[in-house]
Amino acid sequence: MKLLPKILLTLSAALFATGAYAGTDAGRGSAKYYKTFPDQLDGKKIHMDCVSVKRINGGPQVEGVVFFSAHTLDDKNNAPGGGIVVAVLEGDVASFIRKYGTVVERTPGGSDRVDNARLSGIFHQLERGHVYLDASGEANDLILTHKEQAKNAIRFGDGVPAGGSGKGGAHYKKKKKR
Repeated sequence: MKLLPKILLTLSAALFATGAYAGTDAGRGSAKYYKTFPDQLDGKKIHMDCVSVKRINGGPQVEGVVFFSAHTLDDKNNAPGGGIVVAVLEGDVASFIRKYGTVVERTPGGSDRVDNARLSGIFHQLERGHVYLDASGEANDLILTHKEQAKNAIRFGDGVPAGGSGKGGAHYKKKKKR
């Protein structure tokens, strides 16, 4: 009887270990992969498979820099690869949009494949949880001089609210039935 609990414990541990590993098994060309290892990649040039970009109009901005949210592709798992904030100098915005596009385009022939372009830049971690890609290699200096504004813009671009709503979580509470 003591053998059965040991076998069950071993099997559950093995399943847990494989499940935990599966969450970090993103393909190397995806934003999810690079966001998993920000400390190791800070300041290094990286390349991603970008399917589209969207300008971040809301939130604070840094003068001379325009922020975009780049949507990537995970070829390894044949799935969306997540998004990452990209800093682009104001003078390079038009060519950046032309190169990467603002909508996801499918390949001709009705397949599930999407067109993507290789997005390259220098990966930076402004602070823990605030990562971005400097597409020109020159935006980082402007960002560092306006660190607080940049932090908030990056949070906004990643879909994280900049602060509390002042309601103390009241908008998440269930309404009482009358």
